Amino acid sequence: MANPSAPVSGEKGPITHVIFDMDGLLLDTEKFYTEVQEIILARYNKTFDWSLKAKMMGKKAMESARIFVEETGISDSLSAENFLVEREAMLQNLFPTSDLMPGFPLLQKLFCVTWTGFFPCLI
Repeated sequence: MANPSAPVSGEKGPITHVIFDMDGLLLDTEKFYTEVQEIILARYNKTFDWSLKAKMMGKKAMESARIFVEETGISDSLSAENFLVEREAMLQNLFPTSDLMPGFPLLQKLFCVTWTGFFPCLI
């Protein structure tokens, strides 16, 4: 009888651990990015809207920061690097107040206990 946990030819081995990314997957942090970016832009009498957010999403931090300062016209007053430093400081104050994303307890149970029996999960 074949071992059900043994890898099939060409497939990867059995799952032994799960690592979750907290920011935006486990914790509801997206609202904090929006809030902080709105605060920063308010100092320049600018607004943070969905079209700008859409341009920034999915990009690496520095690329997103360059889009932020260039698209809003504040690059002469605030560099992308300084924007990231300021944003990070503000985010660090907000992150401890994050709520769990809806459904996370079920996701954790599904992956870490029910699906293949218990195995270590790193959060």
